[in-house]
Amino acid sequence: MHRVRHLPAHPPALHAPALVAVAHGSRDPRTPHTVAALLDRVRELRPGLDVRLAHIELNAPLLPDALHALGAGEAVLVPLLLGRGHHVKHDIPASVAAAPALRARVAAPLGPHPLLVEALHDRLTEAGWHASDRGNRDSAVVLAAAGSRDPESAADARHTALLLGERLGGVPVVPAYASAASPTVPAAV
Repeated sequence: MHRVRHLPAHPPALHAPALVAVAHGSRDPRTPHTVAALLDRVRELRPGLDVRLAHIELNAPLLPDALHALGAGEAVLVPLLLGRGHHVKHDIPASVAAAPALRARVAAPLGPHPLLVEALHDRLTEAGWHASDRGNRDSAVVLAAAGSRDPESAADARHTALLLGERLGGVPVVPAYASAASPTVPAAV
């Protein structure tokens, strides 16, 4: 007689690598709370998974410290960044290389990706944007990004803007940057 064993939808993460969410860091005191809420949701969805936070700059724990704390373990680093800028291509790999005992993989950044576009669409809707509002359809949206001198980062922002414009039914979406690239957000507005 064969026994049928039903496994839970998400088996316990006994030997799963740690998930290290790599945020940029910010001087805005609200930002750590936003990232913490995101990670709390991940923990709810994947109980038992070791979920950690690291920052590239400005906030603790910094990425090198977070990786050092993992010792000789295993980790998947998820950049909470919108594109392939300097941090994704250089800073994160350099931190991984400086932790040779750690077995680490680095995931792709959040964008450009259709799920990111859906999240942006949801935020616009929460802020009061509606496709049926003629005033919204006759205006444009500014997609504000941190900015980078890396041309692939700008290409990713443009691609995300294009996808968002399509999702909004053809409303123009202009990528703009806080620094290091143009146009700036004030200039785009």
